Amino acid sequence: MRLLFLLFLPLFLFASAIETPIVSINNEKAIIKIPTIDIGVSGFIVRTFNDNHSAIISGATVSHFNSETQEASLTLSEYDGLVQNSLPNGNWRPQKGDIAVLAFAYERAILIAPSDDIYHGISSRIKNVHWVHPDSFAAFLSYRGHPTPLVEDMQGFCRLASVGLFYIYTDQALFTLDCQSFALLQITPAPMKIKNQKLPFYSMVENIEANWFGVGNDELESYDPYYMKVIVQSN
Repeated sequence: MRLLFLLFLPLFLFASAIETPIVSINNEKAIIKIPTIDIGVSGFIVRTFNDNHSAIISGATVSHFNSETQEASLTLSEYDGLVQNSLPNGNWRPQKGDIAVLAFAYERAILIAPSDDIYHGISSRIKNVHWVHPDSFAAFLSYRGHPTPLVEDMQGFCRLASVGLFYIYTDQALFTLDCQSFALLQITPAPMKIKNQKLPFYSMVENIEANWFGVGNDELESYDPYYMKVIVQSN
């Protein structure tokens, strides 16, 4: 097995969550100061009310970074990572001084690979990551009735399992995506010979249940074209 991995320096910068205050709000976007960050990194905004109480008040995704001023713009959105219908929702808008928490759960990741040798070959070489096994994702897909995983399935599983990064091996490369924005953060050439390919991806779950109808209910017929399409359409 031959692996040609480049250094994962950009991702090592975010081995733990980044916490930094909002310095201003400009055109409905939050502005933070940060030395460097990738566009597409997601997270949320936290407001501290007192020493004992704080709350997540918004989702956030990096939409622009200015290397000269070291400022990043965050697109704000409703945060759906913690859904609790029994509790009231505060009508708070992010403001200067609130804390942006980015690259949350980046130390937890899931890898989609076409075979067990590629899965173990890659996962064993990327250190400081807690790998969530694809069996869990396959079981999640079976519950949803989607033998062909949709982007919303991937994002939904990430929220459920508190996973920050989604790795997909396809077309002789490893693609690293933010779990929530599904923005492409990195492409790493990794030429490997595929043995005993399994669809829709390697797992020890023998059968993923399918719905009678709807998108995602068909069996996946071809690995590389489908996952490349998912990545391209999301970016």
